[in-house]
Amino acid sequence: MTLAFTQAGDGPPLVLVHGVGATRAIWGRVLERLAGGHAVTALDVPGFGDSPPAGPGFDLDAVADAIADGLAAAGVPAPFALVGHSLGGAVALTLADRRPDTVDGLVLVAPAGLTPRPAWLADALGVIAGLLVPVRRLAGGPFVDHALARTLMLLGTVHDGGRLHPDDVRTIIGSSAQATRLREGVAAVAGADLRPLLARLPAAPGLIWGERDLVIPADGVEAVRTLRPDIHASLLPDTGHVPMLEAPAAFADALEAVLAAITAS
Repeated sequence: MTLAFTQAGDGPPLVLVHGVGATRAIWGRVLERLAGGHAVTALDVPGFGDSPPAGPGFDLDAVADAIADGLAAAGVPAPFALVGHSLGGAVALTLADRRPDTVDGLVLVAPAGLTPRPAWLADALGVIAGLLVPVRRLAGGPFVDHALARTLMLLGTVHDGGRLHPDDVRTIIGSSAQATRLREGVAAVAGADLRPLLARLPAAPGLIWGERDLVIPADGVEAVRTLRPDIHASLLPDTGHVPMLEAPAAFADALEAVLAAITAS
């Protein structure tokens, strides 16, 4: 399939996989920082942004394979370091499990897929997301220049929406317009149990989490540690579910430190 992506920098290859309802634009504040030491590829997950879906629904195996094949077709050399945020964490973990020879270091950022819900609840969460996210985009879009409006429309998603630049809020809420697999993606990761994949990773993964994350609470760090005591974790203070926009400098520094740690281990 044709995979949409943005590339920058030179050095060891680094692939960034965004979360649900987002696009590769979510990495905009950290792309140049990371490009100073890496050949960075930020991609659109199939079914989001400019990447077409990988078949009907949102099958994690099919999506992971489509990304691996799309990166190979784009000439991204393997093995590469792989970073996945939220839904992208579930996708990245699946890719690392299915194509272990292509991944040289895995970093999960507030990953989904590690707390499985019953099928009925996973489907309900998908329906709710499919309804609410477009409403937020349409209703909140005209008011992003106002700090209070940013705080209210991103309540629960970021720690303090008012401190974000209006353009970053436009990035967050506007990207859902191209999400053709929003409902299916949320349902898929809400019902997934990827803990066995995490447990059998051949090398220690990295983990980054915002301490104030309400979407996927940061107490998940301890749950991950029970499966992988060797994990290299970094918690970002006063940061919610979108640390690459909420605290880009701190996020980039944490990612570099975690990548160095998993490479050395």
